[in-house]
This record gives sequence, C-alpha cells and structure tokens, in this order.
Amino acid sequence: MKAILLILCLTAVSLHADESKHRIVGLFQPDRQDDLREIVKSLPDVQLVNLDYETTEATFSYDVTKLISGYNPKKPPTEEAVTKRLDDLLRTASQGTFTLKPLATIPKDQMQAIEIKVGLLDCKGCRYGAYLVMAKLDGVERATVNEAGLLTAWIDPAKTDRVALEGALKKARVELLVP
Repeated sequence: MKAILLILCLTAVSLHADESKHRIVGLFQPDRQDDLREIVKSLPDVQLVNLDYETTEATFSYDVTKLISGYNPKKPPTEEAVTKRLDDLLRTASQGTFTLKPLATIPKDQMQAIEIKVGLLDCKGCRYGAYLVMAKLDGVERATVNEAGLLTAWIDPAKTDRVALEGALKKARVELLVP
C-alpha cells in the first residue's frame, strides 16, 4: 500500500515537472560555474539539472505551475513565457550577471574561434565587462576571457568576424594589444 501511495505521489509531482535547456551569458571563466550553481539554489522551485561550461549550456528543471504566477491549466504558458520567467528570475538573483540565450544556432565544428589579446584585466569585473561586449554581439555563440587578458570568441562566421569584434571592443574602450 505504501509503495502504491509513493508511486501516486511521484506521478503527481512529475506531471508538473518540466525542463528546458538554454545557453548562459555570464559563464566567461570556469569559476563562474560555481557562482551560477549558488544563484540557482536561491531560486524557488528551480533546479540546475546539468551545466556544460564548454558549450555554456544549462538544463533547468522546474514546476511550471509554481514558476508562472496565475498558472491556468486550460491555457498553459508558451515556451517563450516560461523562458522569460526563468531569465527574469536568474537575472534578478544574479544582479544581471547571468542571463539566458537561445541554444547555439550552428554546430560547434562550424564555429570559428577568434582570440584577441587585450590590456590589463586584473579583476573579475573588468574581465566580465570585456567579455560582455563580445557575448552580446550577434553571431557570437560563446566567449571566454582569462586573467592574462585573452578574449576568445566562438563565432558564426556568416554573421560576424574579427573586425566586428575588435570594433566593438574599441567602442567600449577596451585596450587591444597588438600580437
């Protein structure tokens, strides 16, 4: 009898559980994985199921009935509405340092890696600022930056190129170093 009740309870819970996968803007260096994990722990009814730093993809699990206020089973929320709600929660909890982005538009083997050496980036905030300039550009599928000032962007070459990346960095007043 207890086993039947447990199965019924688990079935009821799984009826409302949902998952979605997104790219994460803000994973610019490896230690940011821990930052993201801690932030997601603070989100009510949202769990981080999987995190892949190499692709900056994360899978979230949640109860859509709790995630969306005013949930109406007769008119369930759209995928866009759920994504917006997750993004709003993540953005608020991280004070804007993590946001959601759609999954990559091209396979990894078709991306082009571009490395750009920039001036002194001695603090995490400076690295985040330089990273963000690139991460927000159309055609940039993933970006990283290290303490030595090496920015790496994996791009869709049909949408952007080195000249556009360097132009955006110069516009943001990031010092470019000649190789």
